[in-house]
Amino acid sequence: MSSNPTILAKQETSSLLQVEHLTVDYVSIDGSVRVLEDVSISVGRGEVVGIVGESGSGKTTLGLSILGLLDTPPAKVRSGVIVLGGETDLLRLDEHQLEKLRGGYLSIVLQESVEALNPVYKVGFQLLEALEAASKREGKRFNRESAKQEVIRLLEELCVSQPNLVLDKYPHELSGGMRKRVAIAMAILQRPKLLILDEPTTGLDAYVQSRLLGLLRQLNREYGVAMLIITHDLPLAATICDRIYVMYAGRILEEGDAKGVLNSPQHPYTRALVSAIPQGFIDAPPLDVPPGDPPDLKRLPRGCKFAPRCPQKTSLCEASEPLLLESHRGSVRCWLYSDDKNT
Repeated sequence: MSSNPTILAKQETSSLLQVEHLTVDYVSIDGSVRVLEDVSISVGRGEVVGIVGESGSGKTTLGLSILGLLDTPPAKVRSGVIVLGGETDLLRLDEHQLEKLRGGYLSIVLQESVEALNPVYKVGFQLLEALEAASKREGKRFNRESAKQEVIRLLEELCVSQPNLVLDKYPHELSGGMRKRVAIAMAILQRPKLLILDEPTTGLDAYVQSRLLGLLRQLNREYGVAMLIITHDLPLAATICDRIYVMYAGRILEEGDAKGVLNSPQHPYTRALVSAIPQGFIDAPPLDVPPGDPPDLKRLPRGCKFAPRCPQKTSLCEASEPLLLESHRGSVRCWLYSDDKNT
């Protein structure tokens, strides 16, 4: 490791982001709750990666950890590194250093879009400010009138009617869905190296969702923006993502090619998620949702965390937690795929 604590030895890798063995607790007077356990993910340059799972699986905590936005306390990073560009460990940067990376290099669209907008400034001022910052980083001359037209065109692409009127409003004067589109527009205008989107389609109708996905694809292809999309919507993730990680109880249960995970899931939990996807036909059978509820992180079972809900569990599953193992289709954390299952 370099003598500079913020720099790791440069790796010959195409990874833009490498999260390795990240463990995070939430600490309170009632004790400590582990929300992420030994999580490792990667995002290649120009790659679109999805993080899917039920509510409470740790997806949002992972996204906030990457940008250093966790409230500490109660959050406490116990171990791990988050390596950006093959050399910078984000966990070793102070707030001032992180602020320099946010926006131009790293950007996030939060699930609650109102948190991304300043309530005391009008929408137009905030969007133009974001575009001006991007122009300065790229060494381009900023022309306010042409920038306003670019902002209006982007809002129109996001199905914002009368964008001129929207620009003159404060965030609280907009609906939740409209604020979401404004927050996404702000992130797109900055054209970061890595864009994290937490439930980007929440509050949007099907038509707007389709337009948004088209814009994200264009942003990825034309500008090479890498993306980490956090969602509970597995079909949506498979539509736009190159690879998918499936999370449950703060752990990665499966990783693989997006279409492969959707069409040929390996882990019983992933299969349950796929079975719960509505088919859209009048005569479609009832949804085969997994039994039970997501686990209480304060009272996790001893072995596989999905075992209490798994139709294929064995005594080994209840006694010991499997490791995340490489398979011919990616990675999977399940005793069904382990050579040690009969020992």
